[in-house]
Amino acid sequence: MKWAYNINNRVKISLLLMVVFTSVFIKNLLEEENVSDLAGSFTTIYKDRLLPESYIFHLSEILYKKRIFIDQCNNQQEFLTGSADNVNYNHQIDSIILDFKGTLLTEDEAIYLRALQDDINLIYGLENELTEEQVSADDFAAVKVNSDQLISQAADKLNKLSEIQLSVGKELNDHSQKIVAGNSILTRFETALLIILALVINALIFGLVSSRSKIKQRAHLN
Repeated sequence: MKWAYNINNRVKISLLLMVVFTSVFIKNLLEEENVSDLAGSFTTIYKDRLLPESYIFHLSEILYKKRIFIDQCNNQQEFLTGSADNVNYNHQIDSIILDFKGTLLTEDEAIYLRALQDDINLIYGLENELTEEQVSADDFAAVKVNSDQLISQAADKLNKLSEIQLSVGKELNDHSQKIVAGNSILTRFETALLIILALVINALIFGLVSSRSKIKQRAHLN
């Protein structure tokens, strides 16, 4: 009996085809999981890294405006006259920090964000003193100095938070590159399996054709 019709060979071929199709199926499942993971990485980069970086930028900008405003006030009355703008700055800060807290925070981010909130609350406390009670010129000067120091401390926290965005963003980028590289390997693996499958089919067809040709030749000789 010719090899194409041999039961053992046909079983081997069937098993080989089953292995190939199973491997391709598993590969597609892995590729789908990798695509989902890659999409998640891009979402995280935007939502939890790019947006926080924009929050940090706006907070830095607002704190700078607060510093300029307080520095330009020579006394309590001038501070009270421009307090409407300062209150608006505070509302913006509170809104941004609330949005910041809604992102996925790392452990270090949570620590620095709490410290930033503490500095800002102290700044608000100093400003409340100027709006709720009469202060002397010396006390007002002291408030200005303390406020400036606290704004500097808050700016340092923002710099630390910005560094974290860069660090975590790089980790996410490296992770995405690994996923892309993994998909490339899976694609090459699938290509190799398809080549093997094509060779098996070609061998099967060639065996069938050869077997039939030999049968015809023998029938002709008889």
